[in-house]
Amino acid sequence: MDGKPVFVTVIHRIHDPEGFQAAEAKALEAGLPAHVALPIHAATNDHGLGICIWEGESVDAVREVVEGAVGPWANNEYYEMHVDGLTPQLAK
Repeated sequence: MDGKPVFVTVIHRIHDPEGFQAAEAKALEAGLPAHVALPIHAATNDHGLGICIWEGESVDAVREVVEGAVGPWANNEYYEMHVDGLTPQLAK
């Protein structure tokens, strides 16, 4: 990696919507680690599916934060992606 932050799309297939929402709210209230940012998070109306676009040092860095916060309530998929229209929030 060249040291620039990457965008990571996370697809959450949520099997416990109430637990996921409570864990997400707790994590956001506590504040995200300085090495990640969460510019976009969205969910279906029933909260069975969520899609987030993170910014971080790597896919692994994002995975560590996400799994620590909401891992028990969802099966999560991680993809490094090119994202148009988002301004990077993490300055290097």
